[in-house]
Amino acid sequence: MSRDLKAFLLSTGMIALAIVLQSTLLHWVAIRGVIPDLGLIILVFVAIRRGSMTAQLSGFATGVIEDVLSLSPLGFHAFMRTVIGFLYGLTVGSIFVDPILMPVLLTVIATLFKALVSSLLVTFLSIPAEGFRVFAGPLWIELGYNAVLAPFLFALLGLLKVLKPQNKEWI
Repeated sequence: MSRDLKAFLLSTGMIALAIVLQSTLLHWVAIRGVIPDLGLIILVFVAIRRGSMTAQLSGFATGVIEDVLSLSPLGFHAFMRTVIGFLYGLTVGSIFVDPILMPVLLTVIATLFKALVSSLLVTFLSIPAEGFRVFAGPLWIELGYNAVLAPFLFALLGLLKVLKPQNKEWI
Protein backbone atom coordinates (compact mmCIF):
# COMPACT_ATOMS: atom_id res chain seq x y z
CA MET A 1 0.00 0.00 0.00
CA SER A 2 1.41 3.40 -0.93
CA ARG A 3 2.23 6.03 1.64
CA ASP A 4 -0.37 8.43 0.19
CA LEU A 5 -3.13 5.85 0.51
CA LYS A 6 -2.08 5.07 4.09
CA ALA A 7 -2.11 8.79 4.91
CA PHE A 8 -5.57 9.19 3.36
CA LEU A 9 -7.04 6.19 5.18
CA LEU A 10 -5.50 7.17 8.51
CA SER A 11 -6.50 10.82 8.28
CA THR A 12 -10.03 9.98 7.14
CA GLY A 13 -10.39 7.48 9.97
CA MET A 14 -9.12 9.93 12.58
CA ILE A 15 -11.36 12.77 11.38
CA ALA A 16 -14.35 10.41 11.20
CA LEU A 17 -13.65 9.23 14.76
CA ALA A 18 -13.40 12.86 15.91
CA ILE A 19 -16.73 13.67 14.24
CA VAL A 20 -18.40 10.69 15.91
CA LEU A 21 -16.93 11.80 19.27
CA GLN A 22 -18.25 15.32 18.66
CA SER A 23 -21.69 13.92 17.90
CA THR A 24 -21.84 11.65 20.93
CA LEU A 25 -19.50 12.18 23.87
CA LEU A 26 -18.31 15.77 23.68
CA HIS A 27 -21.65 17.21 24.76
CA TRP A 28 -20.31 16.82 28.31
CA VAL A 29 -17.80 19.62 27.73
CA ALA A 30 -20.18 21.89 25.82
CA ILE A 31 -20.40 25.52 26.85
CA ARG A 32 -23.76 26.98 25.83
CA GLY A 33 -24.19 24.04 23.47
CA VAL A 34 -20.88 24.61 21.65
CA ILE A 35 -18.24 21.89 21.35
CA PRO A 36 -14.75 21.98 19.82
CA ASP A 37 -14.35 20.95 16.18
CA LEU A 38 -11.68 18.28 16.52
CA GLY A 39 -12.21 17.16 12.93
CA LEU A 40 -11.33 20.62 11.65
CA ILE A 41 -8.11 20.73 13.67
CA ILE A 42 -7.06 17.30 12.37
CA LEU A 43 -7.95 18.32 8.81
CA VAL A 44 -5.78 21.44 9.08
CA PHE A 45 -2.87 19.34 10.35
CA VAL A 46 -3.25 16.78 7.57
CA ALA A 47 -3.53 19.51 4.93
CA ILE A 48 -0.33 21.32 5.90
CA ARG A 49 1.55 18.04 6.24
CA ARG A 50 0.30 15.92 3.33
CA GLY A 51 -1.01 18.42 0.79
CA SER A 52 -4.23 19.28 -0.99
CA MET A 53 -5.15 15.92 -2.50
CA THR A 54 -5.08 13.93 0.73
CA ALA A 55 -6.72 16.75 2.68
CA GLN A 56 -9.54 17.46 0.26
CA LEU A 57 -10.36 13.76 -0.18
CA SER A 58 -10.36 13.26 3.60
CA GLY A 59 -12.34 16.48 4.04
CA PHE A 60 -14.97 15.43 1.54
CA ALA A 61 -15.35 11.89 2.92
CA THR A 62 -15.61 13.04 6.52
CA GLY A 63 -17.84 15.96 5.55
CA VAL A 64 -20.33 13.49 4.09
CA ILE A 65 -20.16 11.50 7.35
CA GLU A 66 -20.81 14.69 9.31
CA ASP A 67 -23.72 15.58 7.02
CA VAL A 68 -25.28 12.17 7.63
CA LEU A 69 -24.83 12.46 11.41
CA SER A 70 -26.20 16.00 11.59
CA LEU A 71 -29.40 17.63 10.42
CA SER A 72 -27.61 19.71 7.80
CA PRO A 73 -28.30 19.25 4.10
CA LEU A 74 -26.20 16.60 2.38
CA GLY A 75 -23.05 18.26 1.07
CA PHE A 76 -23.03 21.19 3.52
CA HIS A 77 -20.09 20.03 5.64
CA ALA A 78 -18.55 18.12 2.76
CA PHE A 79 -18.21 21.34 0.77
CA MET A 80 -16.68 23.28 3.66
CA ARG A 81 -14.19 20.58 4.62
CA THR A 82 -13.18 19.98 1.00
CA VAL A 83 -12.47 23.68 0.43
CA ILE A 84 -10.57 24.02 3.71
CA GLY A 85 -8.52 20.89 2.94
CA PHE A 86 -7.68 22.18 -0.53
CA LEU A 87 -6.73 25.71 0.56
CA TYR A 88 -4.63 24.62 3.51
CA GLY A 89 -3.06 21.88 1.42
CA LEU A 90 -1.64 24.50 -0.92
CA THR A 91 0.69 25.56 1.89
CA VAL A 92 2.38 22.15 2.21
CA GLY A 93 6.12 22.59 2.69
CA SER A 94 5.98 26.37 2.85
CA ILE A 95 5.03 26.89 6.51
CA PHE A 96 7.25 26.20 9.48
CA VAL A 97 4.95 24.98 12.24
CA ASP A 98 6.27 25.74 15.70
CA PRO A 99 4.75 23.89 18.66
CA ILE A 100 2.26 26.57 19.83
CA LEU A 101 1.76 29.73 17.77
CA MET A 102 1.22 28.30 14.28
CA PRO A 103 -1.23 25.55 15.30
CA VAL A 104 -3.30 28.19 17.12
CA LEU A 105 -3.11 30.68 14.26
CA LEU A 106 -3.89 28.12 11.54
CA THR A 107 -6.83 26.71 13.51
CA VAL A 108 -8.26 30.15 14.33
CA ILE A 109 -8.17 31.13 10.66
CA ALA A 110 -9.78 27.81 9.64
CA THR A 111 -12.53 28.23 12.26
CA LEU A 112 -13.27 31.78 11.08
CA PHE A 113 -13.28 30.63 7.45
CA LYS A 114 -15.64 27.77 8.32
CA ALA A 115 -17.99 30.19 10.07
CA LEU A 116 -17.94 32.60 7.14
CA VAL A 117 -18.54 29.89 4.53
CA SER A 118 -21.29 28.24 6.56
CA SER A 119 -22.97 31.61 7.07
CA LEU A 120 -22.83 32.32 3.34
CA LEU A 121 -24.19 28.87 2.49
CA VAL A 122 -27.04 29.24 4.96
CA THR A 123 -27.90 32.66 3.53
CA PHE A 124 -27.60 31.83 -0.18
CA LEU A 125 -29.33 28.45 0.05
CA SER A 126 -32.05 29.75 2.40
CA ILE A 127 -31.41 27.01 4.93
CA PRO A 128 -33.46 27.56 8.09
CA ALA A 129 -30.65 27.31 10.64
CA GLU A 130 -29.88 29.18 13.80
CA GLY A 131 -26.41 29.58 15.22
CA PHE A 132 -24.72 30.33 11.90
CA ARG A 133 -24.37 34.05 12.44
CA VAL A 134 -20.75 34.88 11.81
CA PHE A 135 -19.90 37.01 14.82
CA ALA A 136 -22.30 35.54 17.36
CA GLY A 137 -21.29 34.14 20.76
CA PRO A 138 -21.08 30.46 19.75
CA LEU A 139 -18.37 31.24 17.21
CA TRP A 140 -16.11 32.76 19.85
CA ILE A 141 -16.61 29.79 22.17
CA GLU A 142 -15.71 27.35 19.38
CA LEU A 143 -12.77 29.55 18.42
CA GLY A 144 -11.46 29.43 21.98
CA TYR A 145 -11.92 25.69 22.26
CA ASN A 146 -10.18 25.05 18.93
CA ALA A 147 -7.32 27.43 19.72
CA VAL A 148 -6.63 25.77 23.08
CA LEU A 149 -6.78 22.22 21.71
CA ALA A 150 -4.80 22.82 18.49
CA PRO A 151 -1.24 22.66 19.93
CA PHE A 152 -2.04 19.44 21.79
CA LEU A 153 -3.60 17.74 18.77
CA PHE A 154 -0.80 18.92 16.47
CA ALA A 155 1.79 17.49 18.90
CA LEU A 156 -0.04 14.15 19.10
CA LEU A 157 -0.57 13.90 15.35
CA GLY A 158 3.06 14.84 14.73
CA LEU A 159 4.08 11.52 16.26
CA LEU A 160 2.45 9.55 13.44
CA LYS A 161 5.06 8.61 10.82
CA VAL A 162 2.61 8.25 7.95
CA LEU A 163 1.54 11.90 8.33
CA LYS A 164 5.09 13.25 8.03
CA PRO A 165 5.59 15.75 5.20
CA GLN A 166 6.23 14.41 1.71
CA ASN A 167 9.42 16.47 1.26
CA LYS A 168 12.46 14.79 2.77
CA GLU A 169 14.03 18.12 3.80
CA TRP A 170 11.09 18.81 6.18
CA ILE A 171 11.33 15.47 8.04
